[in-house]
Amino acid sequence: MSLVSMTFRDVTIALMVVIAVATLLLWNRIPGPRAVRIPVRVGFLILGEALATLALLVSLNISYGGLVVSWKDLIGAQSTKGAHLSGQVGQVTLHPVAVATTQRLSGHQRFTPAGYGGFIKTTLTGVKSGITSQVYVWLPSQYTKNPHQQFPVLELLHGVPDSPGAWMGPMNLAAHMKAAISSGTTNPAILVVPEVTPIANHTAPDDNEECSDIPGDAKLDTWLTQDVRQMVLDNFRAIDSAAGWGLMGYSTGGFCAAKLVLQHPDRYRAAVSISGYYTPESPSLTQDTALADENSPQWLITHRRTPAVSLLMTASAQDPIDPPSECQQMINAAKSAPLSRATEVQQFIAPYGGGHNQTAWEKMLPTTFAWLSDRLSAPVSQQSAQQGVRQ
Repeated sequence: MSLVSMTFRDVTIALMVVIAVATLLLWNRIPGPRAVRIPVRVGFLILGEALATLALLVSLNISYGGLVVSWKDLIGAQSTKGAHLSGQVGQVTLHPVAVATTQRLSGHQRFTPAGYGGFIKTTLTGVKSGITSQVYVWLPSQYTKNPHQQFPVLELLHGVPDSPGAWMGPMNLAAHMKAAISSGTTNPAILVVPEVTPIANHTAPDDNEECSDIPGDAKLDTWLTQDVRQMVLDNFRAIDSAAGWGLMGYSTGGFCAAKLVLQHPDRYRAAVSISGYYTPESPSLTQDTALADENSPQWLITHRRTPAVSLLMTASAQDPIDPPSECQQMINAAKSAPLSRATEVQQFIAPYGGGHNQTAWEKMLPTTFAWLSDRLSAPVSQQSAQQGVRQ
């Protein structure tokens, strides 16, 4: 029986009620000596509490879209057989020791260890957005070994409610990137994880900017695509052109990745939406139809001449909150719109990926890294990059 089925929920509630009624009816009717009656009564109480807790957890799991969808998913043994676009190979070492030194790089930002395998962090005040928040950066070992190279950049966007720590901790982002680089499926790249919900009291699914500039509110689009980008270019040897920049996000972050690559082809070449959605959901956007349209990936790909960028949409076949049908709607919209022919739109459905949770999304990282790497520039020498600018 599925952990997200209404039948399973109803069964747990029914059992809870049965045990509660049985406890009331049998409390003073249990036969035998006191030494027998007391343990039986305690057993009734423990069983009743356990069933009540189970019913509550099952109901919460369903209401939050299926954080756990199967028994194998619950114990972390969900198979990924058949869920590969390209070879997911390489040994992953989880939770590596963080660098224990403060670093000052070529720009003006000061970076300190972030407490996650090799990530460093800084507090950035965006010149254009006015937003002040945290940005986390990870540099591949090749960055130090090749001091005359510029590197591609992957900007990672978290979900809502969530934080950058989900990428770096539970999803083991750096460990998977190291493994992908070692396996040869992915070029070395700089990883950048900014705060997607930096505005106080705007961190809930039903109240956030969904990475958009909201008149009279906050400029999240500007923060992510201009301020964070410029900070990276000022402080690291990052490729400046769109060919060197990609986006990837999960859930709300997936929505953000899809819309930002369509809105800013001058800054990004490719994006991956992991279990994302493709029409705005937050009232910050939906209360204004025109604003919602201009920030909706599905509306943009249908009504605007979309650019020569690439978008990969991933989903788990078991995800009830952002199911594969949402990817298919985007595919259908792109196929039906003559203006979108320049845009590469693909989908990847993981048949055994799991629910709408970090365990499922972590499994997709090797595939998404390889897909992005195929579409972004490899590291280039600084001289070549400068010649490319002059040309």
